[in-house]
Amino acid sequence: MAQYLEHVETLKKLNTYRKYQAVLRRFSKHFEGRTVESIPIAALNDYIVHLKRDLSMSANTVLHNTIIIAQFFKRHGRGGITRLLDLPQRIVTLPQEYRQEELDKFLKGCNDFERALFYTFLLTGFREQEVMYLTWGDLNLDLRTARVTAKPQLGFYAKRWEEREVPIPAHLVEILKKHARKEGSQFVFPSPTGNREQHMLDRCKAVSKRAGLEADRFDLKTFRSTYATRMLRAGFDVRTVQHWMGHKSLETTMRYLVPATEVHAKLDQIDIPGASPTLVLSRTRTRSEKGLGAGRNLSPTRR
Repeated sequence: MAQYLEHVETLKKLNTYRKYQAVLRRFSKHFEGRTVESIPIAALNDYIVHLKRDLSMSANTVLHNTIIIAQFFKRHGRGGITRLLDLPQRIVTLPQEYRQEELDKFLKGCNDFERALFYTFLLTGFREQEVMYLTWGDLNLDLRTARVTAKPQLGFYAKRWEEREVPIPAHLVEILKKHARKEGSQFVFPSPTGNREQHMLDRCKAVSKRAGLEADRFDLKTFRSTYATRMLRAGFDVRTVQHWMGHKSLETTMRYLVPATEVHAKLDQIDIPGASPTLVLSRTRTRSEKGLGAGRNLSPTRR
């Protein structure tokens, strides 16, 4: 296993290596003293149950663990084990999206640095590390573009080693032109000491609390999914948004083709014959008046 992890560490990014390391160490401890060849499918199914029941892992996390284990088994001559296992069904969740009202409150609660930071998240769709490693050299404010580029000297590589360039709107360009540069730092959003800012999520939570919003609802990934859904609703084609998001597959991008959430104002403007509140109220009054008139006719006639 040590040799396999060394191979993973060499070829994959640090975060990926750490995930593999945690998954395989847990697996190795559970089957301590056993070889890959000696572990039957029944024991692997029991391990899957153990992950879900005893360790309270979600179905998607169990599947992620199983894929890593299957790759390890394949490296040792046992390919295709996932076809033989009883796996939980993957839960496909709807992408989260910030409502405009929430964004207005959130951005109003930002200082100048935070406003530039979170507008960049919102209007580029960049991942957390892509913003963390964003340098002034990645921006071309004249051409209105932002790039995700590898920075080997800092240990940063674009996901799947695919660099990309994203167009940015004029509003963000103006914000970034006014954004102060820290002397001696190459980063657009540096820490107070000029290094990478590694507390962007903490800043996000702090702003949401300051703005009177639910901190649990705010995270950095939701800025990215909000960007994707809005770009698609704005009419940009799926393949263009796929490139901007840096997605490997078109299917991943199509997950963001979700129905709009802020629809009630438009729904209230739709006039359906027989269902208009004004019409219903008018009919109710008419029926009431007729009832009163009928009541007067039935009353005894005074002589």
